[in-house]
Amino acid sequence: MQISINTPDNLPQAFIQQQIKELEEKLKQQANRLMTSTNNHAKEQAIMQISNRCAGLPELDHRSSDEILDYEGSAN
Repeated sequence: MQISINTPDNLPQAFIQQQIKELEEKLKQQANRLMTSTNNHAKEQAIMQISNRCAGLPELDHRSSDEILDYEGSAN
């Protein structure tokens, strides 16, 4: 799956690529942990930990989700 995200012009491309690479690696690690866990409670706890960490990240782009994903412009 490939996701396309519009980023602000003031973010260096190298920074964006590094952040994406780190997130992909963390997601792979978490997915592997969830796949090997047979305990549903452990899976739920792991998902909640990921959710809480994501919620605590700073907002780097103040545009709406629709603007970032260009939903408004795709109809044109």
